[in-house]
Amino acid sequence: MDIQKFQQKLTEVCELGEKNGKVLKPEQIKECFGELDLDKSQLIKILQYLKLKGISIEGAEEISATSQTGPEEVSEEKEEKVPLTAEEEAYLKEYLEGLEEQEQGERSAEELFELLSKGDALAQAELSQKYLHAAAEMAVEMNCEEIFIADLIQEANISLLMALGEEEPEEKDEKWLLGRIRCGIRHAIEEQTQRKFEDDYLVAKVEKLEAAVRELTEDEEDESSKFSVEELAIILDMDEEEIRDVLRLTGDDK
Repeated sequence: MDIQKFQQKLTEVCELGEKNGKVLKPEQIKECFGELDLDKSQLIKILQYLKLKGISIEGAEEISATSQTGPEEVSEEKEEKVPLTAEEEAYLKEYLEGLEEQEQGERSAEELFELLSKGDALAQAELSQKYLHAAAEMAVEMNCEEIFIADLIQEANISLLMALGEEEPEEKDEKWLLGRIRCGIRHAIEEQTQRKFEDDYLVAKVEKLEAAVRELTEDEEDESSKFSVEELAIILDMDEEEIRDVLRLTGDDK
């Protein structure tokens, strides 16, 4: 099915970007996805996904003139903050109030990180509690339309706990921990964004096929005159299996 080809092309263009020093030319992207017949909005979403992966498009305004700034830093500077919805604002308020009610340890972060390096389990638990608020703030800062803020905060908390359980590096500090949380949030956003791309692409294929079938059969009242899958494949220049998959989704495969 074409969705598999789309996934393959998305992986290929990301690998190409990595090989080219995280920079791609517009024609390279068009060449990669040309055979999939994507519309303008889908191409824009692909560009947004590449930007999220730290891959710049040659000639785009986002590319920094200084070579010393890494792609990830450029991406962070240029990312537009997505405002929370009213529902998300209400959830965040309640969540943060709940954190305020929880008891906080009196030991400093520096002391706890030092104890953590010695394998102190209590220090690990206390650090996880101490940085829940910072994790939530980072999730809000990196908020995106694809993930509800509650789920993004959960991803931040998971990243926090996993980071504190890592053996390396031996010497850990606040900068390292916040960096690991940010990486975890970004990874979750990348996964959800790719999933949404695939869903949107599939929806577009379904709508395209539905419109084509409707146009071909709108004047046909006799059931016997309907086109078969094989005939539709020839007329629409699509694979038979792809048409069957789409028809199964629309319930027209009976």
